[in-house]
Amino acid sequence: MHPTVEDPRAAIADHTARLLAWAAASMAPAREAARDIAERLAVSSEGGKAFRGRLLLATFDACSGTDSDAALGLAASLELFQTAALLHDDVLDGSDTRRGRPAAHRVFEHQHRAAGWHGDPEAYGRAGAILSGDVALIAAQRGATLAARRVGDLVSDLFDEMAALVTAGQHLDMRVAVSPMDDLGALESDIRTIMRAKTASYTAEFPLALGAAAAGASPATVARLRAAGIPLGLAFQLRDDVLGLTGASEVTGKPVGDDLREGKRTLLVWHAVAHGSAAQRDAVLAVLGRADATAAQIDVAVEAIAASGSLEAVERQITAHAATARSALTEALADADPVLGLIDAAVHRSA
Repeated sequence: MHPTVEDPRAAIADHTARLLAWAAASMAPAREAARDIAERLAVSSEGGKAFRGRLLLATFDACSGTDSDAALGLAASLELFQTAALLHDDVLDGSDTRRGRPAAHRVFEHQHRAAGWHGDPEAYGRAGAILSGDVALIAAQRGATLAARRVGDLVSDLFDEMAALVTAGQHLDMRVAVSPMDDLGALESDIRTIMRAKTASYTAEFPLALGAAAAGASPATVARLRAAGIPLGLAFQLRDDVLGLTGASEVTGKPVGDDLREGKRTLLVWHAVAHGSAAQRDAVLAVLGRADATAAQIDVAVEAIAASGSLEAVERQITAHAATARSALTEALADADPVLGLIDAAVHRSA
């Protein structure tokens, strides 16, 4: 069990509930959005999830932190921030599902249709999900502010920097997804930048840094943990990409091939296009960004990506990034075991 609390996921959930109640106290529609957010957070906490919050708490313990309430508030803020990002992502990508349940914009769309309200149900659904994401962001920022009052302004500075970096990464991801694939060198660079900014930042870099800052660690230790978090976050994202192609949809909670239909440029796609045969490239490009791609076409594209050697190439990168992170964490922390124990869960997970 986690030293900070007996059950960190339950404690994080308690703190998120408090933050959501504060953010949604003013009006009934906001409380409705908060309920949907809370349900989604509950789903994400099943089966050993809440990884970012748990990583922050493990780092807090490894740095001998004492204000566990502040650390738990920050952990809750991270989970709320991720939920906000996913709510907005699903609108941007037009995703139908998330973690095995309808995406928020589809829930709001169905509500509109069922009630027979005026206007466009799809537009209402998108607007509802965006505003729900905003409620989650407001609650997340509140948690960071409250923690900063207890343990110092560094945590709010880090949280703000994380939010700015993730937003910039999301914008680049959106632009790259609709750009021609005629400069593969630039595309690889953009993909790595997106992984660094959009995922590695709030998945590992800043959870590690925030946990250390909440514990009162030195600026040098915070900086070293940030650096260690980047390869860990990259390994996490690459595992996500692999699971998006090879994972079972009933486990991942998302249909296999959705990333291809949405036009996501991943290193798996890049490698198949850059190093695969002409037939393999054609199979991938035939479905990339095609929402109407059939299951049979997706299967052919996945087989082409695998045959091109992309999976093996990405697995090698996952192993290398995880080893780099492990070594850096061992050097940065006197007792890295609480943190190292989460790395395998992040890198070798099935969902």
